[in-house]
Amino acid sequence: MRTRKHEIQVNLRSTVDREERFRKGERVSWMGIWGNVALTIFKALAGILGRSQAMVADATHSLSDIATTTFVLLSLKISKKPVDETHPYGHGKIEAIAAGLVGSLLGAAGVAILLSAIRSISVGVSRIPGAIALVAAITSIVVKEGMFQYTARVGRKLHSPAVMASAWHHRSDALSSVAALVGIGGARLGYPILDPLAGAGVSLFIIKMGYDITVESFHHIMDTAPGENILRRITGIAEEVEGVEHVHEIKARRMGQYLLVDLKLEVDPKITVATGHTIASEVRHKIMGEMDNVADVMVHVNPYKRHPPHGHPGTSD
Repeated sequence: MRTRKHEIQVNLRSTVDREERFRKGERVSWMGIWGNVALTIFKALAGILGRSQAMVADATHSLSDIATTTFVLLSLKISKKPVDETHPYGHGKIEAIAAGLVGSLLGAAGVAILLSAIRSISVGVSRIPGAIALVAAITSIVVKEGMFQYTARVGRKLHSPAVMASAWHHRSDALSSVAALVGIGGARLGYPILDPLAGAGVSLFIIKMGYDITVESFHHIMDTAPGENILRRITGIAEEVEGVEHVHEIKARRMGQYLLVDLKLEVDPKITVATGHTIASEVRHKIMGEMDNVADVMVHVNPYKRHPPHGHPGTSD
């Protein structure tokens, strides 16, 4: 009775927690979309009126940020769908796919900025940007860095690859604006070539950031282990449960914001099947209760065998 009641409490808490997580992710995504719409319009007008190629390129970068944040928002809506017959593990992988799209678009934006800057440098630059372009660059730096800090804080709390990808896109936009500020300021001081040079410099950083985000998304899709420290923590929690002699094997993979865990436990071979089942249930509930990003735990119970003190435990089914 206690185990059944505990299971209901864990499942209810998990459902409420999941809904709250997705609400936070959607809220920060909408903030990013509307913030970027306003910044894109402002920077595009400032770049055109202020005759600054760096600011026009910066506005293009913010425009790509709108598209990527929209991908993130859509992925969050899809990932919170419940499991079904064709998706027995849920829809969380869509977040890794969205992160990959964000990284790819970020890299493409960097390449476009680089090519534009190279063309400007090759034909020569003589225009001096207006003061409005300088104001737009400063405004963008302040706003985008604030958006990065807020989005990254939410992304880390949710363990969401899609939200973190969106956060780094905000940071890349802030750095793009820093480069634009340097270029515009230098051009206004009599060095107009600095305007496209600044755009070329930051484009390389943007390309590298897009590459890193894309590679990380592939790690999630390929079920790369979450990290030794996380596996050790899960093992420690499991071995605290009375009746668990040893965690024989542990695996974990990411499903969007959550982890799916597979455990093999060793227990006293003399206990009944019912007792072994109770121990396995306690382990599952304890892990899910203490780690808010674990969606499910599959526990397999094996009879305990004494292992050589310096050897590796053998495999049992």
